[in-house]
Amino acid sequence: MMTPHKQKVGTVGANPCVRPFIPGRHRGLPLLILFLLLFLVARQAWSSQGYESLLRTMQARQARLEQLLQSPDHCLGEGLDGLLTINASCSDEARMLAQDENQDRQELHRLMAKDLGMSPTEVGERKAKQYVDRYIKGVLRKVRVSASETTWWDGYPPDLRKTAVSRVLALRSAHVLYERPNINSPVVRDNVQQYEAFGVIDSREDSAGERWYQVTEEYVPKIKPRNWSANPLGWIAENKVIPWRRAVVMRFTNSLHREPSLFFATPEPLVHLMKKPDAARKQALLTLRNQLASRQQGTNGVNGVVAVEPQVGTGQERIIMYPILDFKSNLYIGEYQKDARLLQVAARTRNSTPRSRNSAVAIDIIFVMDTTNSMKPYLENVLSATEEFAQAHTDDALRFGFIGYQDKDPQFSYITKEFTSHTLPASEFIHALAQVEARDTPVKGDDIPEAVFEGVNTALDSGQWRQNAIKIIFLVGDAPGREGERINKKKFLRDKGRTRNIRLFAFHLKNSLISKKWDRKSRKQYAELSSVSEGIKGTAQEQSYLRSIDAGATQFRQIMTRGFQEALESLHAVQEYARTGDQSQFSSAEPGSLSELIFQQAALMYADNTLPEEDITGWVCDKVLNNPDREALTPMILLTKNELEELTARVRELKKIGEKSLRGEGGTTEDFFELVTQHTKFTMVDPTAVTFRNAFSVPLGIDKLPYKSEIMNATRSDFQFPDRVQRFVNSMKNKILHYEDLMRKRGDEHVWKKLSAGAPDRDRVVGVELDQLP
Repeated sequence: MMTPHKQKVGTVGANPCVRPFIPGRHRGLPLLILFLLLFLVARQAWSSQGYESLLRTMQARQARLEQLLQSPDHCLGEGLDGLLTINASCSDEARMLAQDENQDRQELHRLMAKDLGMSPTEVGERKAKQYVDRYIKGVLRKVRVSASETTWWDGYPPDLRKTAVSRVLALRSAHVLYERPNINSPVVRDNVQQYEAFGVIDSREDSAGERWYQVTEEYVPKIKPRNWSANPLGWIAENKVIPWRRAVVMRFTNSLHREPSLFFATPEPLVHLMKKPDAARKQALLTLRNQLASRQQGTNGVNGVVAVEPQVGTGQERIIMYPILDFKSNLYIGEYQKDARLLQVAARTRNSTPRSRNSAVAIDIIFVMDTTNSMKPYLENVLSATEEFAQAHTDDALRFGFIGYQDKDPQFSYITKEFTSHTLPASEFIHALAQVEARDTPVKGDDIPEAVFEGVNTALDSGQWRQNAIKIIFLVGDAPGREGERINKKKFLRDKGRTRNIRLFAFHLKNSLISKKWDRKSRKQYAELSSVSEGIKGTAQEQSYLRSIDAGATQFRQIMTRGFQEALESLHAVQEYARTGDQSQFSSAEPGSLSELIFQQAALMYADNTLPEEDITGWVCDKVLNNPDREALTPMILLTKNELEELTARVRELKKIGEKSLRGEGGTTEDFFELVTQHTKFTMVDPTAVTFRNAFSVPLGIDKLPYKSEIMNATRSDFQFPDRVQRFVNSMKNKILHYEDLMRKRGDEHVWKKLSAGAPDRDRVVGVELDQLP
């Protein structure tokens, strides 16, 4: 029998990050010996039988194991159970060494559990908790940051257990940053803005037990590079900020044809409302809204409602954002059990405040039109309709431009051509239009598809648009666009149009003598190009703005004339709305009509552009409560330039390994997860996990978002077939194109927003909708 402090075997097998205890090279008491002392000190004696040989075996592999644990590729990590985690990218040597080590650790836990009267699991967990502070920096270990949340940390400061909140938003009452975590210390900054975002690099409690955050303007990565550091700005009290664990915000969908959403103080009354049958819920909402309308001051106390959805526009210098603080998923609403979520958001809102008016309303319409031979009579119809319209109306607020497209074949005159340099009033537009000529003769061997997508892309990038105008593309053609490449050009152009706030209305000429056999494909393309989604594409309600016209009929000129008239009437309705705030005329717009498309744009551009006064934190449903088929909210993630670049790099990695898998390099499609670990910076944290979300450590907190994504729920079995991998690769290509387009708009303050008035231009952020994430 021997006591622990007389044990002569110098090993730290239970903690291989520390070198063995060797005479003449003393680095402190070996951690396993200390571990045994702490656990067994209450016992006077314990049996050495089983311990000595076990510890000697563990010591023999320690030096090599230490090297592997500190390797930058994080092949191995320390788990919360006192065992090593093994990344699927590990070499055979590392895997075998770690498996042998885990087997010995489990035996050690079993022996100690018997002496201590504990379970082996409890011993392992207590050991991991006891020695997390003694691990050498650079070793990836799992740490608990809250009762319900764990994360991976490489030991470099800041300590994630103290800074589980990596980002905070300042409240309006914050005002200042202090030199030290004490209100009596010097003020280092006195112009802190409401909802200004800060990265957290440290936290501390003052003498009164109040927690403070040391903050920076810089991006604070989850896993810090070695020697990472940030420039601290100062300290701010915890009660002056909102913890923002996920850089996620939401925006309300277009308010046209739906009632405003309601914010509740707690989720319970909202859940109760959602569970009601449709008829009962609609009646309860009607009663509730009547009660809210009858109150003169505020809404607090009306069945838990704290605010009504604010009406704000896009003209503010400070972005009007709604940070998502928490969420509840797997909830259902309505008789058909529509999948819904509750989001707890911080918002600036008001129920009634005088609006500032802007009557300078304008509409720009740019034609994107096929100018090949088959379109010659329709081009003439556009000219004659424009001449008739110009004679009757001289409103300069409605202007037009023209872009023609043909095809890439060198026999054509051009691929795309801008016939106007800026949008023109109808009276001037007819002169420019008179210079446009369709090709006289068909191209020999023409295979029908034309440069539709190139024409739309030219319009989206055109410098013709007036800055503050409602922007509409009139796409006119009888043939489909040439797809060719393995990307979804329609999705890319639709996303690009949303970024630029440009919408498309399509006129498809069917039954054309030349392209009749292509009508189905043409119509499908035009419908997708002109579709507008309320929320996340593919899950939310969509509306296409498309009109099919029989090419053999004589109605095209009349349809174009009515289109001009509808645009003019819509302009007058928007001008009235901009002056008075009266949206009553908007409700008469038919779904899918040009006027509805214009009114949707107007509701955003000419809404109240004064900054709301009140702060609220409340719960809101992402569905329209009286019509669960519709989306009320669109969630987005806000990204800085550095974050978008990081996301782009990760998606490029995924695309490349998908392509590698398809070529059969380095494995088959069944090895997709292994390829991810070998060729990307994604770190596998659970080799046994079924889904990508659980298997890998994912950047930017994407795995914590309240909505499903394409890759997060993917499993190994999803990638067993090449066609599935090909679809994945194509999707990644589209996302990269969207990110690159956002980067090209880096200087556009309407796309890249400031989180606060005092933020420098370099700190602007861009909202990326969740369906644009991998």
